[in-house]
Amino acid sequence: HLESDILIVDEVLAVGDAAFQKKCLGKMEDVAEKDGRTVLFVSHNMATIQNLCNHIIFLNQGQDHAQGSCDQIIQLYLKSGITSQNWDNL
Repeated sequence: HLESDILIVDEVLAVGDAAFQKKCLGKMEDVAEKDGRTVLFVSHNMATIQNLCNHIIFLNQGQDHAQGSCDQIIQLYLKSGITSQNWDNL
C-alpha cells in the first residue's frame, strides 16, 4: 500500500490510540528516511510536525502562505492565531 513516490498523510494522528500513533509515526519515518520517498504530512500538531518534518508549507485558506524551516514557519503559524479549534471558521 505504500509503494508510491509521495505518501500523503492527512491528520492520521488525530485518531487512534497511542500504539496506533506510534506505528504510524514509525512507518512515516521509514518511508521518508530508509526508502527515500517524500511524505506530505498534513497536521495542526506543531510538536509532531517539528519531530517529523524538515520543511513546512503553511497553507491558509488553500493558498501557500509561507514555506521554510520548521522553527520559522511554526512561529509564523503560532503568531497567526490559527488553531485546530478555529480552523473551520476560516
